[in-house]
Amino acid sequence: MTRSKTLLRLCTFAAVSAALLFAASGTALAGGGNSANAKKCQKDGWQTLVTSTGATFAGEDECTSYAAHGGALFPLSAAPCLNGGWQAPAQRSDGTGFSSEADCIAYTSTGGVVYKPSLLAVPSHAGEEENIAVIASGFHPNSSGALTITVLPSNVSSTLFAVTDASGGFTASDTFKSGACALGDTGAEFTYVDGSGVHASASATLDCP
Repeated sequence: MTRSKTLLRLCTFAAVSAALLFAASGTALAGGGNSANAKKCQKDGWQTLVTSTGATFAGEDECTSYAAHGGALFPLSAAPCLNGGWQAPAQRSDGTGFSSEADCIAYTSTGGVVYKPSLLAVPSHAGEEENIAVIASGFHPNSSGALTITVLPSNVSSTLFAVTDASGGFTASDTFKSGACALGDTGAEFTYVDGSGVHASASATLDCP
């Protein structure tokens, strides 16, 4: 074997060795990144973290495994915003919505509370003089607000004073009066706005013979 061929093979071997070393180093760095992320789960850190869907962990091992496999960790405060949670009916404490998940997470990171109010009309279809329960939940607790009832399609409305209980809800009632069908009424819309601006709506349809 000539000297030139020997040098060529040595150079080729060195190049391959360098490539393998670089690949191994890249894997170690990636693993190191995941490992660093997994360390957030230690010393009870798992209790303050959630997955990308907002799910909590059962223990440190579950959190560590999730993070080590590339799972994204979020602070517990971000849970209401994740997995589409930032979308309506989610609102800030003043009743305004969020433009994105990141917007919601930034709000909760400074102690902001996400409200997800609900207003239900039960039943959603009712006849004349049949009681309709208007059930509110998810509002500010002990808040004085306004419940507006709008008759459709005339849009004649009336507003009632309503106060939420300690859990942020209340139950009111309404009925379609006798003769409503003859007047051409087709239903009603209910809207509640609490004292801070958090709001929700529901509707009921009038069933006529």
